[in-house]
Amino acid sequence: MALFDSHCHLVFDPENHSPQEQLERAREMDVGMMLCVAVDLESAIACRLLAEQEPDVLASVGIHPNDCGPQGNLSERLEALKNLAQTGGWAAIGETGMDFYRDNTPPDIQEKSFRSHLDLAKELALPIIIHCRHAASKVLDILRDQNRTVQGVMHCWSEDPKFVKPILDIGLHFSFAGNVTYPKADLIRESARLIPSERLLIETDAPFLAPQPVRGQKNEPAHIHHTLEAIAEIRGETRETLEQSTWKAAESLFSAG
Repeated sequence: MALFDSHCHLVFDPENHSPQEQLERAREMDVGMMLCVAVDLESAIACRLLAEQEPDVLASVGIHPNDCGPQGNLSERLEALKNLAQTGGWAAIGETGMDFYRDNTPPDIQEKSFRSHLDLAKELALPIIIHCRHAASKVLDILRDQNRTVQGVMHCWSEDPKFVKPILDIGLHFSFAGNVTYPKADLIRESARLIPSERLLIETDAPFLAPQPVRGQKNEPAHIHHTLEAIAEIRGETRETLEQSTWKAAESLFSAG
């Protein structure tokens, strides 16, 4: 068994942190699969190209809520997203969602984009990757509006644990990143205890959120074992048990790719 990094951005900063160098180090640390996640159309194409070259990389296609751009060209970009998604080669739609922590994009534009991604994921029968920062209530309302089971993942979960059950009831998985290891992350750790094994994933969100033992460094998939070990301790499980369950959950969720 190996580790499955369910969310990383391998194509960011290629000059100083190349995908090939990251992949070599990840493989040395028994990382067996990585989902390279897009934040816009350009990065989606780069993710897919990498996935076509590397058998242990999957790709997603989507527009991050902080990268939606102005209202004027959003419809055009969403149409371009749909056309690109229909060309195939994707394991997931996203990342998309809502972010009220930053004010890069007005909430109504984020919502329009998020709903469009949800429709696209349903149309293509692909899981959706959801970014949610200080926006759990709104995200939950939008998900409930779907009136259906939604397949996908709440990535890098850091919201109030009270939202875990209603989101689980909709059908989604939860993924945890290196911030679960931070000293003040008690609420994240509380959430990590609540997720059924079959719905629990791990990720790096590289190059962001390096785990506590390497905090301050640029993050990469090779560091995911720190997150696995922390969550295993939080849940009272062995590393081996959690390694197996998170691999199985991620493999099942992203098998459509």
